[in-house]
Amino acid sequence: MNKMFLLILITFCCCSKKADLKEDHLVKETAPVQQVENVQTEDTASVPFSQSLKGNGFTYTLKGLESPDGEISFKSISILNKNKLYQKIRVDTISVLNEREVIFNIDNDANFDGYNDIELINQAGNYTSSSSFWLYNQKSRKYNHYKPLDTIQNIGFDRKRKEITSSYHIGPVNTYSKTYQWEKGKLLMMSAHIIEEGDEINIYRKNGKIIVE
Repeated sequence: MNKMFLLILITFCCCSKKADLKEDHLVKETAPVQQVENVQTEDTASVPFSQSLKGNGFTYTLKGLESPDGEISFKSISILNKNKLYQKIRVDTISVLNEREVIFNIDNDANFDGYNDIELINQAGNYTSSSSFWLYNQKSRKYNHYKPLDTIQNIGFDRKRKEITSSYHIGPVNTYSKTYQWEKGKLLMMSAHIIEEGDEINIYRKNGKIIVE
């Protein structure tokens, strides 16, 4: 009788250990975590914006997106030659608040080399504005972005003097007037007349050096 009881007890203990091991195994086998990808919502509210110009033997098409509040984000400028894509310029970092602020033209020869260049506004304010320019390269027959022109405020062109001008004011009393010229393919500031907080400063270039008075 005692032997029988002992045998039953041993069998019961063995079964309990197997059950515990099975439960531990089930606990450790956790379900794989599902990774949820960040899906960008498609912009269905904006509508395509497009503006085209013709000249210099090309067709220039500015494309972008116009949001419901009127803001326009530029995306690219396509240059077509006989209805075939000749060059594509990506400009997806520029935007304006509305269509009235759009400046897109091919009428200015920014470096006075005899070839008109592409101008696209990059900043518009109450008193100042600036544009980006892509200069026509006669050798490659392509347009190249010339970044130093990007920050010149209220840019103007004096073709007779082959001079770029900039004149603007910040607030009612601070005024700035600057001139630039090209030397060996680089744009240099030649002079500046600044009135700032009542102080008047004159800057000019002489013999390759900047003089401040």
